[in-house]
Amino acid sequence: MYGLPKDLSLEFLPGQTLTQIGIGMHDIGLYFHEGVSIMVTSRISCVGSDGTEREYDHEYDDFFRAVPNLTAFLNHLLVFLNQTIAKAEGSEDGTLRLTFDTGETLTIYDDSAEYESYTIRHGE
Repeated sequence: MYGLPKDLSLEFLPGQTLTQIGIGMHDIGLYFHEGVSIMVTSRISCVGSDGTEREYDHEYDDFFRAVPNLTAFLNHLLVFLNQTIAKAEGSEDGTLRLTFDTGETLTIYDDSAEYESYTIRHGE
């Protein structure tokens, strides 16, 4: 767990629209406009505008054993496609919370002691 710096600016995230979701062997990729992407290798949860929460938690080497859970989670995750981030919040414990203009929230947790739980790329 690396956490996030207190002075980290996430100003570039609001206004970004999710255009693609990629599924890899050990990660989920979220791709936005303007070269912004987030690669996730940790626990991730979605809260719908109706308050329903879906969570996907996998161990680093156990990604595809959870395919039935992953499939249900991905169905929920797909509602974020073509949605725009309205608010981005990061906490010192490394939790990243993205609230979309639809009122739905995507939370990414920093829960790996051995690896980076997620990486954010902004342009070059």
